[in-house]
Amino acid sequence: MNRVSTVQFLVFVFAIWTSLVTPAYCRGAANLPSGPSPVAAQPYQSTAGPYWAEHGRLTFGFQLGLALENSIPRDLSHINMIIAQPQIGMIVWNSPHSRLPIKRFELVSEGILGGSTHPGGELFGTSLLFRFGLKPMGRFVPYIDAGSGPVHTTIDTRASELTGSTQFLSQGGAGLQCFFAPGRAVVFEYRYFHMSNAGLQPPNPGFNG
Repeated sequence: MNRVSTVQFLVFVFAIWTSLVTPAYCRGAANLPSGPSPVAAQPYQSTAGPYWAEHGRLTFGFQLGLALENSIPRDLSHINMIIAQPQIGMIVWNSPHSRLPIKRFELVSEGILGGSTHPGGELFGTSLLFRFGLKPMGRFVPYIDAGSGPVHTTIDTRASELTGSTQFLSQGGAGLQCFFAPGRAVVFEYRYFHMSNAGLQPPNPGFNG
């Protein structure tokens, strides 16, 4: 390797090293305290936010739900449902240090796939939820959400509360995210819901659960 090639090779290596190392160093240096350095250098510690704030714009989840018909306004068929719900969420606004009671606003697209253990039938559909994250309490983050969406079901053939195979599931509730690692949590949630056909086909009593 001649002199010119050696210089070009060293410049190339330096450029690669600069592009990889310097941005990371700058990100860390931005969080280092100003002023004189201590006598003994201390290892850099990240000043990251709370666990629930360490993520990108998208969130992914999966949950299982048990739905029980209640007596408001009446419980005629004792409808019970087991539902699987895959979720994809997009964080629209996130401010963990905001003085507002709401720290995050998220749009959640939720699938609905399940069936009725009594009186029988299946259902599948989708729902759009508006989710509001509240003030974190350590690794526990409460939230509230509400939304609605269409479902196709065969429960109407076995329960007088439903008319037609096209129904709409409107719901709202509150939950608690229990974080065990950055960006990963186990979630417990309670929802109240109403299912009816939105007047597409009379009669339209619907039911709550």
